Amino acid sequence: PEESGGRKGGRPKAPRRVVFVSARVHPGETPASYMCHGLLDFLIGPDPAAKALRKAVTFVVVPMLNPDGVFLGNYRCSTSGVDLNRQWAEPSETLDPENYHVKDLLRSMGSDPGISLDFVLDLHAHSTSMNAFCYVNLLDNDMAKMQKELIFLRLLANNCKMFSLNNSRVCCDPTKVG
Repeated sequence: PEESGGRKGGRPKAPRRVVFVSARVHPGETPASYMCHGLLDFLIGPDPAAKALRKAVTFVVVPMLNPDGVFLGNYRCSTSGVDLNRQWAEPSETLDPENYHVKDLLRSMGSDPGISLDFVLDLHAHSTSMNAFCYVNLLDNDMAKMQKELIFLRLLANNCKMFSLNNSRVCCDPTKVG
């Protein structure tokens, strides 16, 4: 087998497209587990769209990012007592090992020329909002990336009756960097 980024027939091999999915960074957001389970059921199922996705994209899935917090019955915190979703900028290997190692994996994939990290989806749930929705944080000036993210929201709205574009938010909040 060829290495990623190798040559096949004299042409450079296209980078492997990757989508990273995580859920349950907040232990109390149980519906995120159901969403992740539904996504996995779809992806491994017989639907032609799922088969096409499996052929074209590698899905890297962390179905429960904060299993210790879930086990302890916490609502938002990890075993170290912090909200892991606010620890992405500078995660500690000791206090936030979940984030530290996921971020390390994402950096590794992002810097590998044989990988195209197309999307990072972090599944959450909300205590009062209904339907599915997205929060998208646009922090860089990469217009192509921004357009992809906005197109993704439109595709969700057009193809999923349970997705609410009105409840989705697009912002540029530097406090949520990471």
